[in-house]
Amino acid sequence: MPINIKEIAKMKKSLLATALAGTIFNYAHAVEPAGFNTESGIVITPLLNVGVKNDNNIFSQPANEESSAILTVDPTVNFLLSDGINSYSVDAGLKSATYFSSSDDNYLDGFLAFDMHLEPSSQSRFDLNADLNWVTEPRGTGITEGLGDSVDEPLSYSEQILAATYEFGALSTNGKLAFDARYYNKGYSNFEAVTQYREYDSFLLGTTLSYNTGAATDLFLELSKDAIRYEKVEAGRASLSSDDYRALIGVKWEATALTTGSAKIGYQNKDFESDSRANFSGLSWNAGITWQPLTYTLIDFSTSRAARDPSVEGSYIKESVHTLGWTHGWNQQLNTRLGVSYTKEDYSGVVRKDDTTTYSASATYALFRWVDVGVFADFIDKNSTRDTIYFDKTVVGVNFTFAM
Repeated sequence: MPINIKEIAKMKKSLLATALAGTIFNYAHAVEPAGFNTESGIVITPLLNVGVKNDNNIFSQPANEESSAILTVDPTVNFLLSDGINSYSVDAGLKSATYFSSSDDNYLDGFLAFDMHLEPSSQSRFDLNADLNWVTEPRGTGITEGLGDSVDEPLSYSEQILAATYEFGALSTNGKLAFDARYYNKGYSNFEAVTQYREYDSFLLGTTLSYNTGAATDLFLELSKDAIRYEKVEAGRASLSSDDYRALIGVKWEATALTTGSAKIGYQNKDFESDSRANFSGLSWNAGITWQPLTYTLIDFSTSRAARDPSVEGSYIKESVHTLGWTHGWNQQLNTRLGVSYTKEDYSGVVRKDDTTTYSASATYALFRWVDVGVFADFIDKNSTRDTIYFDKTVVGVNFTFAM
């Protein structure tokens, strides 16, 4: 499904970022990678995450669930060249999974990402991002949602992302203007008879005008158009190609040292090329707030609403997502997190409504500067008006993160 330009940075280094961001507190220390400095000034930082988890419903089925223990091994490496202002970064990583009870679901994924930040003058800033991702779509998710083990192997796809941002205006001035451009392509490598109709590319252009009020608050206006084009159209069905327009106004603030947040709300119009599909026009928003009443505890809340492309059926999904989390540092070595999220999906073009509630709990303990151990549990409850879609799932596991 099409992605928002603001999500690119989150996608490309998910493995590395997860390991680096084990905690947000100075009070509780996470693993502290010590990079290797080369004579050329490049800092090389490797990380290794090894984990074992148990999934009691690996195919996300409503009945006849199958469980499996899963071994994951995720090595990553970062190459960074920086002079304190301009920087160049390359991230590369692999993610492997071995299913003890279902070897057909074993996979090896990978990513390669390049980031560049340049400030040629006090008035100008450039960011360039390029990403290649090789991803496995587990059985029972995405295109095989509701099919479970009726397919004999998971789907796999690759995606390419190229994004650029130019911002004009000195950091000390009140007003700034930014321009965004992003190209995205997604292509599957198996089950071509089905997946060929879900391959697409998109080209997004956007601009953001922001104004600093001088009271630790920024006001901004975002305008964007995302041209989404599906390569092939299934016989007897209308094209999913569309133009997605958004106009959002927002505010970003840091009212006190304890509270930060941002919120934007506005109008979204999804205009399909085919007259056979009903367009979407309506309210869209995205907001998040972080409250840190003490140096060692933090509460965060986020909410969003937008229309997005479906993986399987319908014209679009009107999706609302709400999350709440509490992270607490108990001492210098131990921190914990509790979270809950609720997602509501209302399909257009078919009679279907889904809602998913996920409860999560985790704890991370710093054994040494270079080793963290974490335990986690996720409980997923998905309901749907479709009998083959609803399911319950519990995933529990332990992870070890190693640094130099």
